[in-house]
Amino acid sequence: MSQGKVILALLTLTGLFVSGCANLDLDRQVEMNRTISGTLNIGQSFPAGSEVMVRAFEMPGAARPASPVAPVERASGVFTENFLGDFVVTLAAPATDGLPFRISLPTDEARLQRGIMLEGRVVYGGALRFRTVNAHVVTARSLASPQRVVLQPAGP
Repeated sequence: MSQGKVILALLTLTGLFVSGCANLDLDRQVEMNRTISGTLNIGQSFPAGSEVMVRAFEMPGAARPASPVAPVERASGVFTENFLGDFVVTLAAPATDGLPFRISLPTDEARLQRGIMLEGRVVYGGALRFRTVNAHVVTARSLASPQRVVLQPAGP
């Protein structure tokens, strides 16, 4: 092969490589599976037969106007929940307080910046006995730490 053809082939390959790299979307956020782990706490032992549930939801984002002169849309007070994952177990025997849980969920940095809300419930005897009263939010900064989700009695 002549030296001119080799140079032409290298220039062609270089041109294809450079033009292909120009079309890569490097700003796209990739969803990765992350794990939230921690304990569910009710202040007493969990009775045998309890159904224990911890669910993860995406926090609703704030509405933003399309342009500076566009009217601002107000939230209606009803948010649609974006369910991300859960941990559900029915206890065959009583369990001590501080029941461990793990939830694997798909998430990206933007979702972690807004926050992921954890909701816990304990049902036994056919009735809701304990539930999350105060929001428990996991963010990018707290994801690596064990979460301690505290539930309150659901009522009489």
